[in-house]
Amino acid sequence: MAQPLLTQQGILDALQDSLARFRTIINQLDEVQQQTAFSPEGWSVKDFLSHTSHWKAATHKLLVAYTHDQPLPPPTPDGDAGNAEAREMDKALSLPYVRTYWEEVHQHLTHLVSDDLNDQKLTEEVRAPWSASDSAPICEIIADICEHDAEHFAIIEQYFELVKQE
Repeated sequence: MAQPLLTQQGILDALQDSLARFRTIINQLDEVQQQTAFSPEGWSVKDFLSHTSHWKAATHKLLVAYTHDQPLPPPTPDGDAGNAEAREMDKALSLPYVRTYWEEVHQHLTHLVSDDLNDQKLTEEVRAPWSASDSAPICEIIADICEHDAEHFAIIEQYFELVKQE
């Protein structure tokens, strides 16, 4: 993991990059393309957006509780079974809802980093949203979420041969 991503500014830059990639995807692909399964697992752009929103929301919820000295929420089920369960629950959601939810949860996480998580606070350790026992510095947890977005956006961009917008 690159050192700059472990600072508040590095994380904010990574979140901004995720938002720019999200906007490229939703602006360059029509609604049919966004809802058509294309991955070997049968996932569509909508599925990927819903999936990354799910993890970003779990991270945000945990970090809000942590920063406000509240009990941490239970771990979000992880792995293939957890992802399959979330995908099953989300498949009935409309594409506009999924896109709006992705932007909202992304904005909430960005504001949390900007407003409540300075460089010092980002070094504090907390339990990961997907684990009952594993803990890590907050900066690493958020960096993992940014890298998760990047991993899935790269799959979409490569498949659809999208051109990055400036």
